[in-house]
Amino acid sequence: MSGVGASDRPAATPVTVVTITRTRPELLARAVRSAQGQRPPGGFEHLIVIDDCLDTYRSLRDLPDPPANVRWLLAGRGPRDVSGPGRSSRLRNMAVRICRSPWIAFLDDDNEWEPDHLSSLLECAARTGHRAVHSQLRMVNADGTPYLETRSPWSEDEAEGRAEYERLRAKGVVEPGSCVRRDRLDPLGVPDPVIEVDTGEWMLARELLLDVPFRDSFDARDEADRIGEDDKLAMDLRARREPVSCTELPTLRYYLGGYSNNFSLSFDSTFSWRE
Repeated sequence: MSGVGASDRPAATPVTVVTITRTRPELLARAVRSAQGQRPPGGFEHLIVIDDCLDTYRSLRDLPDPPANVRWLLAGRGPRDVSGPGRSSRLRNMAVRICRSPWIAFLDDDNEWEPDHLSSLLECAARTGHRAVHSQLRMVNADGTPYLETRSPWSEDEAEGRAEYERLRAKGVVEPGSCVRRDRLDPLGVPDPVIEVDTGEWMLARELLLDVPFRDSFDARDEADRIGEDDKLAMDLRARREPVSCTELPTLRYYLGGYSNNFSLSFDSTFSWRE
């Protein structure tokens, strides 16, 4: 494992943004630009964890003038390591352990944030006193156009996808003609609950993530139901009755095409839901 600036890191900032990336330097550059548009009080650090990709490492190492708050490390792979939710969980948990900020937010390399994403989350946390706060999102296609299909993109079967969309429409999460998803985490006791918060919507206290890390074991049922690391984290926070609040602002720009909604898996030949 290798990194940049380990010996001269500045004092801890209020937030560390964590990005896990592999083989997508062009998308990563877009995500970094998006993060640099943030202006949270006290600033932030952007920690990029490169998943065993020398090309991505070189693209960052060779930047002529990298932002001062961007740090990166190269995480090598063993012979049994493959892409998938388990690998992503382990890299996220590693990032949590090595950062020093009291708050952590996650920006996937294929997504973007609105400029007020971090500041609105910090305001929400200060107002509520909660250790788990999240935003909402706008769902877009890979080309940036709004996703307006009345079906869930996480269902390979069209009928199941349309049925899930109707369930979420009845719950107020989605609305025909809009790409906004009003994600939320319903508390225990709510019948047919909504448990829909993407990793990129969360800002979580580091102490909470150390206590409730991302789970890294996934089985055949998880694969069939498209259960990812963010789903299991939401389930764990809900099960322990962790207070959660939402900004009610769609400040995450979520691009379709990641492993949870790409059924061809052509983006990474090493991918496996189960290891």
